[in-house]
Amino acid sequence: MGTKRFQFNTETLQYEQRSTSWFQRVGRITLKTVLSIGMGFGLMLAYSLVFDTPRTQNLKRSREEMLQQVAMLQDLVQSASSQIGIIERRDNQVYRSIFEADTIPQSVRHGGVGGVDRYAELADVPDGVQIKHLMENLDQLQWRTYVQSKSFDEVARLAFEKDQMLHAIPAVQPVSVKELVRISSLFGGRRDPFTGQGRMHTGVDFVGKTDTPIHATGDGIVIVATNSFNGYGNQVIVDHGFGYKTRYAHMNRILVREGEKVKRGQVIGAMGSTGRSTGTHLHYEVLVKNKPVNPLLYFNDMDEEEYEQMLAHAEMQDLD
Repeated sequence: MGTKRFQFNTETLQYEQRSTSWFQRVGRITLKTVLSIGMGFGLMLAYSLVFDTPRTQNLKRSREEMLQQVAMLQDLVQSASSQIGIIERRDNQVYRSIFEADTIPQSVRHGGVGGVDRYAELADVPDGVQIKHLMENLDQLQWRTYVQSKSFDEVARLAFEKDQMLHAIPAVQPVSVKELVRISSLFGGRRDPFTGQGRMHTGVDFVGKTDTPIHATGDGIVIVATNSFNGYGNQVIVDHGFGYKTRYAHMNRILVREGEKVKRGQVIGAMGSTGRSTGTHLHYEVLVKNKPVNPLLYFNDMDEEEYEQMLAHAEMQDLD
């Protein structure tokens, strides 16, 4: 049975009964419900378009923080790249130049990151381009750092070898100036004291008293320490490495043994007149790659004036 309802009639000025069926009532309720739900969804949609949800706000905040960190890392990478660039230029122009090493080309210093694009998938990710660029810069920075590290290893090795070489080169006189009487014969052609014929003199003869100390002229290893009454007599040969050797001949006494390491300035023997000799002296030779050279070219412990005085007092007396 329908619900009774009354409606005022403006023409008759009376209330008239109006009945509504149950189906009509359900229909109206359903319509109102649908409209209410629709309006609710509409309001929520409008709100979401105008205002961010808490989750969206968190996501946006996280994205902004990430982009800020990416930008900060880019700045740090750029700064590090500039700093290593300064080191690379100094390495090529100073360090490697000092030790006569080849410079490292830019193609090598900046290479090593070609081939397959390792970060291609980032191009399709939101904000992936910035991240991809950062990762590529980090890869290149890592490669440049590796190359520079290897270069420093090489420079350190060259520096060590250079230091060894500076100590090994026969760069001083074998006889102290205070102990030296004179130089009797220089490097070059001269008359043989035994045959009277012209012969190449392959060293310098230092004259002094018997048992005058003889010093190693550079660091090295004794490879010959022999006693003999012929030829060079009692002699010592020191291998200094780097192609250098020195010979100390006609000694009265030998104070080192074969295989012994010696230092520049160390006393290795005493002056004498053993072997093919006509008087007390030291026959001293410098050999470069087993070829005798003028020892005077290696006397770095004398200044120009002392060098000229030494030549002026050389008597050119042939003793061996």
